[in-house]
Formats: sequence, C-alpha cells, structure tokens
Amino acid sequence: MKKLLGICAMIVCHTVFAGDLFKGDEPRQFKPGDMLETDATLGGYALWNGEKQWRLFALLRSNSTGTAQSVPLGQARVFQTEDKKLISVMQVSGNLSEGFASDWTDEPCKREDLLFKASLGGAFRDVNCVTINHITGFLNNPSDSWATLYSLLKEEGVDVPSTVLRLTFTRYSNNLRRLVVTLTINPELAGFQRETEAWGRNPWHKTQAFKDPAKKQFIEALADWGTKFAKQMDVAFDKKADAFANIDTWRAIGNTR
Repeated sequence: MKKLLGICAMIVCHTVFAGDLFKGDEPRQFKPGDMLETDATLGGYALWNGEKQWRLFALLRSNSTGTAQSVPLGQARVFQTEDKKLISVMQVSGNLSEGFASDWTDEPCKREDLLFKASLGGAFRDVNCVTINHITGFLNNPSDSWATLYSLLKEEGVDVPSTVLRLTFTRYSNNLRRLVVTLTINPELAGFQRETEAWGRNPWHKTQAFKDPAKKQFIEALADWGTKFAKQMDVAFDKKADAFANIDTWRAIGNTR
C-alpha cells in the first residue's frame, strides 16, 4: 500500500511539474539546466517544442510598462545544445492575467534595418509581426540570467558563436494580451563560417548578406519558416495546446552551398 501511494505521489508531482511554468503570478521552482517538458505552458500559452530538448535557465516575472494599466508578465528563457555546440536560445513572454487597456505602445514591425520583417496582423490593436535580425558579440558581456546561461555553457564546454540570427514573433491584442517568442539561432550549424565583425560591418548585415548567394538563400528559407511560425502565433494566442505541433526545427532548412 505504501509503495502504491509512493507511486501515486510521484505521478501527481510530475503532473504538477509538467503544467504551467507559473502558478498564478509566480514562477515555479527549478534549477538552471533543468529539462523543459514538451507540454509546458506559460500563462496558458503553448510553447514551441520543435527542438524537444529545451533546458531552462530563467523564469522571470515583471509588470507591463508603457500602457495605461499594468498586468503581470511571465518570461521563460531556455536553451539547447548538442555535441558541445549551442543550437538555439528561446525566450517566451506572455501576460499572466488580463487588463482593460486597448493598446500596446511598441511597433515591432516598424524598424527598417532588418534582414526580414512581415506583418500578418493589424496595427496597434491586433499585431502579429515576425522579424529576423543579426546579433553580434553574443554573450560577450552577459548579465543577470544571461550570465547564468554563459556559466552553464562554459561548465559543459559548449562553444558559443559570436554572431547569431534572431527571429522575433510578436502577437498582441486588446485587454493587454501579449505573447512574444524570441528565437536566437546559431547559423554556424547551417554550414556558415564564424563571423566576429561588429554589427554594421558584419557579413550578416543586410547590406552584405544579400550579396552572398548562400546567405541570401538561407535567409529567404528562414523567412518562409518564420512566416509559418508567425501564423501559428494566432493559434497559440487562443491557448490551443497543439498550436505549434506542425512547426518542425529550423535546422531542417540547412545550407545548400
């Protein structure tokens, strides 16, 4: 009987742990490096599990700013490695409750110096935007939980790229509902050489990248993948558990040079 109760207790514990990353407005307990369950949610929003090996390094809570009313926001930061290489880092933030203000003040698809951007929704009140940007000096001077990530990677002997590509998916609407997914990927895994130049001089900058046939082809394929992902942000916004079930890993794109 005791053994049966023990087994039941473990099952209940796992069920609780495999649910939402936030209990009310507060993050659950975890240790940096813990595996993320494939059915985990954030504020009821499904998380993309196409990589299936995400590991947690931060769960953060904050209050929204720049709006007439404040609502609590939850944020999860996860990463994936393989064969001592960093594959990707994903940051997901979403509202943990709703308010009554109608507008968010940022305009994610307004910026021009990007590798790609597309607006699938309307302005201000029904935004669905996807962008691709290049980031240089990645983790060169990490702070707060990014320092935690850097420490974990160094402890495990993981190679950290200098230049990464970042896809940002922003979906928000009225009642201060908001879901933002930021996916940082390592282009070296697609066969590209390491780039260390500063942002404006970097070969991944839009002024140079589209003159390189291989980079141009990769960016265009990544844009297609990102647009499919962005369309599923509408489904995720409805808090459907299978919102991202048909989004496979970006690594399937590859490099055809």
